[in-house]
Amino acid sequence: MFKINRKLKEMKDNGESIKLAIIGCGKMGASLISQLSKMDAMEVKLVVDRTPQKAIKALVNAGISEDKIIFTDDYNEGYEVLEKGFVCVSTNYRLAYKLMQINAVIDCTGNPPFGAVIARKTIQYHKHMITFNVECDAVVGPVLHDMAKKAGVVYTGILGDEPGAIIDLVEYAYGMGLEVLVAAKGKNNPLDRDATPESLAEKAKEKGLSAKMLTSFVDGTNTMLELNSVSNALGFLPDVFGCHGIDTSPETAVEDFRLKADGGKLSRYGVVEFSRGMAPGVFIIVTSDQEDVRDLMKFLGFGDGPNYLMYRPYHLTSLETPITIYKAVVENEATIVPLHGQVADTVTIAKRDIKAGERLEGVGSKTVYGKLTSHDRSLAEDLLPIALITDKTKAVKDIEKGTVIDMSMVELDEKATITRLRRRQNSMKL
Repeated sequence: MFKINRKLKEMKDNGESIKLAIIGCGKMGASLISQLSKMDAMEVKLVVDRTPQKAIKALVNAGISEDKIIFTDDYNEGYEVLEKGFVCVSTNYRLAYKLMQINAVIDCTGNPPFGAVIARKTIQYHKHMITFNVECDAVVGPVLHDMAKKAGVVYTGILGDEPGAIIDLVEYAYGMGLEVLVAAKGKNNPLDRDATPESLAEKAKEKGLSAKMLTSFVDGTNTMLELNSVSNALGFLPDVFGCHGIDTSPETAVEDFRLKADGGKLSRYGVVEFSRGMAPGVFIIVTSDQEDVRDLMKFLGFGDGPNYLMYRPYHLTSLETPITIYKAVVENEATIVPLHGQVADTVTIAKRDIKAGERLEGVGSKTVYGKLTSHDRSLAEDLLPIALITDKTKAVKDIEKGTVIDMSMVELDEKATITRLRRRQNSMKL
C-alpha cells in the first residue's frame, strides 16, 4: 500500500529527485506545476512557453520564489541555472531534451506537429516522454512507442485524460479475469460539428481555454482523437464511422450497450464509444462466462448480467499526472501506449466548402473536424488523418462541405516531422 508515496519519500530522504521539463503553460501545464509542488522528489526544473511571463506566474503560484526563477534560451546558461538549484524558464524547447539534468519531458501543448518534434527529439536524447498531446499520439503514437522501446525509455500518455483513465479501468477488469466488451468516455459538451473558434470565443474565454481547444471539444474531434488512442491501445474499433454517441446513464448503460439482437444499439463488441450521459467520467462494459462469477456479481449489486458496468465518474487531467510520472521514471511503465499499433484513424471532414489553394487549419478550426474509423479503411481510401495537418497543408482542389478528405485533395508538408514519422510508421506497418 502507498507504494508511490513511500518510494518518493525515500527518494527525498536520500537526496534524489525526478527532474522535469514542462512544455506548454496553459491550464493543464500551470495546474500540473502547482500539483507537483506538493509532491516529494518531483521537481519542475524547466518550463518552456512562448510567453515566459505565463511560466513565471505559474511557478510563483506554485510557491517558488521569483528570485529562484531565471530566464534563458541558452543551453550553457540553462545548465548552470539547474546546477545551482534554480528553476529555468525559456522559450527554447530544445533545452527540455538537451539539458542533462532533466529526466523526463512533459508535453502539455496539444499541438500535434510540434508534439511530434518534441517526442522524437526527447526519445532520441534518451529521456522519458510523457504527453498530454493525444492529438499527436493518435496519428504517430505507434512509431514513437517503437522508438522509445529501442531507446530504453518510456513513451506514455497520462492517467488523468480519458484515454489513460479508460485503460486504468480496463487493467482493473483484466486483473480480475473479466472480458471487456466496450471502452467508452463521457462527453461534456453537446456535439456541434459546425462549431468554430469564432462562434465559441466568448465561452472559451469564460472557461480559460483557447478557442481552438474548446472547438475541438464541441465539434467532437477531441473525443475522436481520445478514442483513437484507446483503439490503438486495446485493438478496439468504433462500431460505426465516428461512433454512435449513445445517450445513456449509469442506470441504463448496460442495456444501451448490448448488441442489437439483445435490444441494445451495438452490432458487435470490442468497440470504443462515447456518451454525453456519462460525462465527465469514463466507463467500460464487462462480462464473464463463469456462472459463479455472474452469481457473485448479482449478489454484489451489479445486476443480473451477463454484462456489467464499471464506471469511473471523473478524470482529473493534470492532477493525476504525478502517478504517470512516477510509473514512467521510477517503474519504467507506461500508463497508455498504442500496443496494437495504428488500429484506427481520426480522418478529416470538411466543415465548410474549401477552395483550391486554401489552407486547412486542422484540429479545432473553422475548416475541418475529425471522425474515427478503422486504419484499414483509412489506408484503403487514402484518407487524411486530421492530426497530420500543419500550417502548410493546403487544398489542391475544391472540397465540398461534408466531404471525407483524401490525400489526393491536399498537399501535405512533407518536411514536417509528423509527416515523416507517419510515412515511416506506415512503411514499418506499425
